[in-house]
Amino acid sequence: MRNTDQQALVERDLIDALKDMKGLKHFTWRSDAGPVLEEELWSTLKVLGVSSLRIIDHKACDFVGMSGSIDYRSFFESSNFSTFTQLTSLELETRFLAGFDVEDDNKYLPSLIALLQSNATSLEAFNLTFLDPDALVDVTQILSRLTFQRLREITFRRASCTPQSLSRFLSAHPSIVSLSLSPMMAGRRWEQFSLLADSLPNLMHLACSPFHAARILNGSESSSRPLFCLTGIDVRQVIKLSDYFDVEKQDAYAEDEEVVEVDTYEAEQPITAPWRDELFSKLRSLKQITHVALNENDGPKDLEVLAGLMPQIRWIDVGTKRKDASSKGSWPISLSKFPELRTLHMRGTGLYLDYLPGNKILNTRIENDIRALAQSCPKLMAYEDYGHSVIIRREVKLALEVQPRTEPKDRLKDGLWWPSESFVRATVRKNAGPDQPGPAVLDAGYS
Repeated sequence: MRNTDQQALVERDLIDALKDMKGLKHFTWRSDAGPVLEEELWSTLKVLGVSSLRIIDHKACDFVGMSGSIDYRSFFESSNFSTFTQLTSLELETRFLAGFDVEDDNKYLPSLIALLQSNATSLEAFNLTFLDPDALVDVTQILSRLTFQRLREITFRRASCTPQSLSRFLSAHPSIVSLSLSPMMAGRRWEQFSLLADSLPNLMHLACSPFHAARILNGSESSSRPLFCLTGIDVRQVIKLSDYFDVEKQDAYAEDEEVVEVDTYEAEQPITAPWRDELFSKLRSLKQITHVALNENDGPKDLEVLAGLMPQIRWIDVGTKRKDASSKGSWPISLSKFPELRTLHMRGTGLYLDYLPGNKILNTRIENDIRALAQSCPKLMAYEDYGHSVIIRREVKLALEVQPRTEPKDRLKDGLWWPSESFVRATVRKNAGPDQPGPAVLDAGYS
């Protein structure tokens, strides 16, 4: 274990080195706790004019004081950190807020709100992740009290909020280009969440649950939104509410609202998805969406349903398969319904790319499977798993080539690659479109 004195020596070297980095714009702190020399570190970064911060604060501290007690230090407790100004990008990943302890939440949340208020005129990207896997933090205060003049990208993970605060926040931020929401934001009260048809006019990338999409998507064919990426939805007909909303977690309510208890029995009963009709009517009209990632599917028939709504899709991640496919032959038949399909990612289905990482040669069975897909989808150019792609070449005869997954700058516009977080940020900053992709960086994924 590293005691506080040892940690301070390490940070002294870091701070001395930072002082020579006159052009530094981005800083990442990744540790089990906040810094020991926190006031000096944050002051140094402010003097340097750092405008982009990423803080990963695990709370699994291994800094031991002289008494032997573990000293949990959160960056929320630093007065110097909370007065940081002129930030354009802020990413916070923390265990110090988890929604388990009202006293902790009341202790740390005001500091976070103060930091955000200090940067309300400059912040363009804000990503807030609560790291504890059981966390659910009510961010209603943030959504109700803050307005950012230049906000383009915002992400929440393991957060909840009232439907009214979510409606207010999104309506107040027409500049948002990339939006990612946790399922419990509005949660079971999703029907009380609403937006005007002309809200979010600059939205390009939406990552959310199907009930959010039913409310956020503009169903007008005349919509001028540049939206082309949609992730996190599904088109399942029969669902259980417990698949979307944790029965152990309560929805967020305002202080003057009556709390409705969760009916755990009803949550486990199969029902027709209550948002299905509204979602389908919106998807059917949105011809500009070409990149779709499903969260889950019930087999090949779900893809046929999606193809009936959005035959223009060029890139698809079919999501996690909930049920066994009736037969392997069903996948090519269903995927053939997407005549423009360029790239196929069958994440979580267990089909096709199960070779050892690093293999450059496909075994006969896998090769035959991909050839069947390529023959069913005449424009298919790539088949992907998490780390590798099989590039399909058709110059003379159909040929397959295994490659590590990369993201060439000139291929996103063809629907060949999924837009990575770096691409989204690049388009956010430049307000560019899908024909102006960002830097070639490996896909950082989504959740």
